[in-house]
Amino acid sequence: MKADKIKDIMDKHYQGIEVPGDLEARLSATIDRLAAEEAHSDGARPARRVTMWKVVAVAASVTIIVTLALFLPVRDSHIQIADTCTYTRDAYQETEEVLQYVSSLMNKGVNKVSETHKNISAINTVNKYIEIK
Repeated sequence: MKADKIKDIMDKHYQGIEVPGDLEARLSATIDRLAAEEAHSDGARPARRVTMWKVVAVAASVTIIVTLALFLPVRDSHIQIADTCTYTRDAYQETEEVLQYVSSLMNKGVNKVSETHKNISAINTVNKYIEIK
């Protein structure tokens, strides 16, 4: 019943319009041609893209490896530290001076920590008397 009603509406609406006889054949041929082009182009493009991405990935990897090989410093295991003193007495004297300097810095740091500890103790003692019970 609905199909008949739709047909009646279509007939009334398109009354007087002529439809070419070969329209169905032309539409069918166009649809087939577009489907074939779409299938052909979809199959070719992903293959090209995959191949292109592989080429780009390999090129980037080679570039990174070459860059790292050229610019990273090579550690030579045969490097020896040169002596700055010709006599052992001079080396001993320099070592003693460096150790005294480090010791003085450590003593200054220990003194500051000790002062801070005394200040904190004094503050804690004052806080005990100030607390409101």
